[in-house]
Amino acid sequence: MYVEFSYPIDPQNPILDGKLNPPRIIKRTRFTDGQSSNTSYIELFAHTGTHIDMPWHFYEKGWKINDFPIKDFVFERVLLLDLPRMASQEIGIIDLEPFKERIQESDALLVNTGFGKAYRWNHPETYLTATPGFSVEAAEILASYKNLRCVGVDFTSVENLQKNRPLGYPVHHAFLDREQPMILLEDANLAALQASPIKRIFLFPLRIEGLEASPVTAVAEI
Repeated sequence: MYVEFSYPIDPQNPILDGKLNPPRIIKRTRFTDGQSSNTSYIELFAHTGTHIDMPWHFYEKGWKINDFPIKDFVFERVLLLDLPRMASQEIGIIDLEPFKERIQESDALLVNTGFGKAYRWNHPETYLTATPGFSVEAAEILASYKNLRCVGVDFTSVENLQKNRPLGYPVHHAFLDREQPMILLEDANLAALQASPIKRIFLFPLRIEGLEASPVTAVAEI
């Protein structure tokens, strides 16, 4: 059985920083205009909705989307942790310590805090500005696990941008600057994965040359 755990991108209700252009579907041809087909252009920020960050997002020498072979977007040793968090409450080393051995054996770690389910639709401004995020120390520990190739969260950024933007995005750097390329999954609907054990997850991006990030349709085989 397959379960989608990405959010649809809705141009009418984008969950996106107001300073960014919202996604747009731009009509090219339409039956309603007397033309022979419906065709469209798509315009959107690469970090819209459920998306993955590539190392090049914060590391000049890091990999971009098309540097990864397609197999690197499939993960077969997936660990889903429930670590409830309130607004702006970080995930620290102490929270990860009880699961250390299991994390080290995994190629993907998904952290469900409940923050997405509680705030994404009902309080979108809080969802965008008060993300729990990881502490720098926790990110550094996770980045040191060589088997771990992906970290995913149920909020918009692996760090609280309001707090860490002036500091130079230290959590993103901790994850993405390492020698072995890592993928970050953000704004994922992890509440959809609570019912059954996960066999594999698939995070296939748009294969566009020169991208530092891409929306994905995230799918789990359970």
